[in-house]
Amino acid sequence: MDIVFESTAVETREVKGNTEDQVTPSANRKGRTNDETGQTDDRSACAGVVAGAVLRGARLSAGISEASLAAASGVTEDTVRSWEDGSSPLASLPLPRFEDLEAALRDTGADQRIVADLAAAAWCDLIIVAITGHEDATCLTADPVTNEDAFGELLAWSLTGRVPARYIPYAATGPLLADSALVERVVQALDATDARLAAACRAAI
Repeated sequence: MDIVFESTAVETREVKGNTEDQVTPSANRKGRTNDETGQTDDRSACAGVVAGAVLRGARLSAGISEASLAAASGVTEDTVRSWEDGSSPLASLPLPRFEDLEAALRDTGADQRIVADLAAAAWCDLIIVAITGHEDATCLTADPVTNEDAFGELLAWSLTGRVPARYIPYAATGPLLADSALVERVVQALDATDARLAAACRAAI
């Protein structure tokens, strides 16, 4: 059964004319959110941050609003917002819904290179969430998708702020994970599970 994620208390900025704000890091400036007890929750803060930034970049490359993408995808505008801010990770979508989203982006004229990054971005999110949750990410980093150039570029962007060239027209500077302690934890975990990825990220810092 397809699952549609609805947004709750999401801060977004609306399209004004034909222009819109650039891709920005999700969660708060520290890269964390607070749960009802006031404790920080790293996993919820970064759950879908990479794929959300890629989705937003793809939408902006097509020059369409959140409402237009929602209509083209058959979901609500709040759902698109929650995907873009990372609170509802694209990695949790059933494959048919994920493919429908990719098709909608292509049909609306989004940059094909960015649309093609969505799967790698979702995998980046899975790895980051596993690491921030102190889980073993070895199986995830062993997947062939981690050998793709796009995956390495997106992971480096999320951790170091090195924006891939195709996103520069749509992306603000800075890492998608704004909490430096969280970034270091991810890189250290990669040192233990995949030295190749860790070295690539450190080289980009």
